[in-house]
Amino acid sequence: MDVRPATYEDLAAIEAVVRWSCSEAIGELVPESAVEAEIYDRFGRPTLAEHILSRRLLVGGETDRLVEVVVLVDEHHDYTELAVVVVPAHPSRSLDGMSLVSTLRAMGWVGPLVCSTALGHTVLEEFLEGAGFAPGEVIAARLGGYDVFRRRWWLGPALSVAG
Repeated sequence: MDVRPATYEDLAAIEAVVRWSCSEAIGELVPESAVEAEIYDRFGRPTLAEHILSRRLLVGGETDRLVEVVVLVDEHHDYTELAVVVVPAHPSRSLDGMSLVSTLRAMGWVGPLVCSTALGHTVLEEFLEGAGFAPGEVIAARLGGYDVFRRRWWLGPALSVAG
């Protein structure tokens, strides 16, 4: 998979991937208005623009300029948090999450990585597992007045097959 920093030309494709992935992940758990609020809060244009300017928004795909994976990178003191959305791969192939980890490590994010998924969002869970992440704790959050359960996935430097 080709992984690269996103550009403003990628915004329409990014928004399409985000909309599909968020709807798939939580669309059956909460009303559409809560899905829309989640999309705006986590992936609104101001957030995307800030991450593009700081080179903390990455996109990936099997061919150049195809967006199948979107990653927002936020650094914390002890770890780097990733907000990841993916489109489902055709059953005959799978997206290579190890390429994402290699790119993150090459860009300087060498400490522990963490990413949260809605419980049961198998597309993202399989992607993270294939990248070497291990399932961690389950956390509950309120989204539009509804409980949403997420699992945190962790990848430490010692666990990374890519770095």
